[in-house]
Amino acid sequence: MGALAGIIDAQYQVLRENGHSPSEAFNETVEELTQSLIRLVDEKGMDWMYSNCSATAQRGALDWRPKFMEATLPVFKDLYKKVKSGEECVRVLQSTSMPNYKQLLDAELAELGNSELWRTGAAVRKLRPGKE
Repeated sequence: MGALAGIIDAQYQVLRENGHSPSEAFNETVEELTQSLIRLVDEKGMDWMYSNCSATAQRGALDWRPKFMEATLPVFKDLYKKVKSGEECVRVLQSTSMPNYKQLLDAELAELGNSELWRTGAAVRKLRPGKE
């Protein structure tokens, strides 16, 4: 979940820094991912997605995939090492056993939920057909 959230945050930030409106940036990140890409990959597979998207998307996917792999592989290796060694479990147990953990968690979740990205998301989701 951290990888997905981090990628979404980064893409949204770049779009906003380059003049895209909050709703446009949200649509190009979260909506494109959740309403289109992930569903098609789930139904048809990644190879089908690569074969049936625009030339722009094909080139972008093929050319940028190795760069994203290179950028994220060290993070996943570090995370796996910490899970395997038990360090990640210890960190989680220590943080969740703090007497004020619920308040700290609520503050972190509020910061996430109150960000421009996710406030925009709440507004955009209300515009989907069948939503009130």
